[in-house]
Amino acid sequence: MHLLVVAISFPSPGNPYSGSFISQQVQALAERVERITVLCPVPWAPQFLSWHRRFGAKSALPLRYQMVDGRCEVLFPRYLKAPGAHFLSWTKAQWCRLIDRTIAEYSIISPVSIIHAHGGSVSGWGALQAAKRHKIPCVVTYHGSEVHTMFAYRRKGWKLCHDSFREADLNLPVSRALESILKSRVKPNGRCETLLLGVDRGRFFPADKLAPEPRVLFVGRVEEAKGAFDLLLAWSRVLARSPAARLTIVGLDCTAGRFMQQAQSLGIADSIQILGALPSQRVAEVMRSSRLFCLPSHREGTPVSVMEALSCGLPVVATRVGGIPDVVQHGSTGLLVNKGDIDDLGESLARLLGDHSACMRMGRMAQDYAASHLDIRQTADRLVELYHEVINMRAGSQGANASRSTGSSCTDKSVERSSVA
Repeated sequence: MHLLVVAISFPSPGNPYSGSFISQQVQALAERVERITVLCPVPWAPQFLSWHRRFGAKSALPLRYQMVDGRCEVLFPRYLKAPGAHFLSWTKAQWCRLIDRTIAEYSIISPVSIIHAHGGSVSGWGALQAAKRHKIPCVVTYHGSEVHTMFAYRRKGWKLCHDSFREADLNLPVSRALESILKSRVKPNGRCETLLLGVDRGRFFPADKLAPEPRVLFVGRVEEAKGAFDLLLAWSRVLARSPAARLTIVGLDCTAGRFMQQAQSLGIADSIQILGALPSQRVAEVMRSSRLFCLPSHREGTPVSVMEALSCGLPVVATRVGGIPDVVQHGSTGLLVNKGDIDDLGESLARLLGDHSACMRMGRMAQDYAASHLDIRQTADRLVELYHEVINMRAGSQGANASRSTGSSCTDKSVERSSVA
């Protein structure tokens, strides 16, 4: 089997952060699939703008590299893109061209058997167009942002998600909540199954004992959608009961400094540490030195950071949004609060920080749950099963169509001969 993975973001040797959750799944699949090619088109960035943070990462990307020697190659072809969502049709055309060209390149030496696109946006839509032209099956995974932002509010590009879900051979939303939103508006022609991305439990595993310092960890972009400012307000209440508590944040500050300005105005900045984006190995180490994990998001798919925290044996305090209730059992592996409920968020954090036995009990249950339900290798096994099912189904359908076509042709010829006779 030759699997073509199409993604909007993917890590490179110089930038291990972007799309790391997809690369972990690809690494697990590389142990089970003969050949994988990852295609991640990136907007072309001129070299003279490499000093700019927005363009520097793109200009530094290699054109290709071997992720797993002889088994998995990652391609970063460039394309021209207008700022924002302008000239979407031009972007769509270029993605289709790049995917089509990649399939054609391998058509003789190792034909692509199936395409797996990540994201119901230009990646999923472009993959589907190429799959139809080359008569190969296409699978699309929906991570959440494209459904919650574009699709749900019909913003520019929402039709890409609509058409991807309708036409894909197999749709894989990462939470039941996403599946419900998609199915409420589109009737898919293919199959649909909720499938978590999973966690590399060889990297995310618990510490030997409870962290001695009352440290709470947040992993994600620092922005309103992730509940960052809700956490600040709740944190001031936590400190009133646990003055020694510390809050560690792993992720980029997307608020242009407003987050720390508000922390200073609340008088709690000294208890907060922002580490910025970190590679997954370092994130795992920070998790093992923390006592609790908190993610008060306003909307989500099924956040990988929550699954990683559970795998590290951390109780999770999070909001009841998206797929979080699918993986966090209230009262067993963590505590769930309603979105925007600052009082309950602060109370839940303070209660667990002050109760060592509850933290240890929930941490053990979180670890057990992760071992049974969140192992990325189990997800990879299921994905390979689904790939084979979809490939066989497509082959059977094409064979049946060919038989009907041949039968019809023979019948027409018999009628022709009878008429002549």
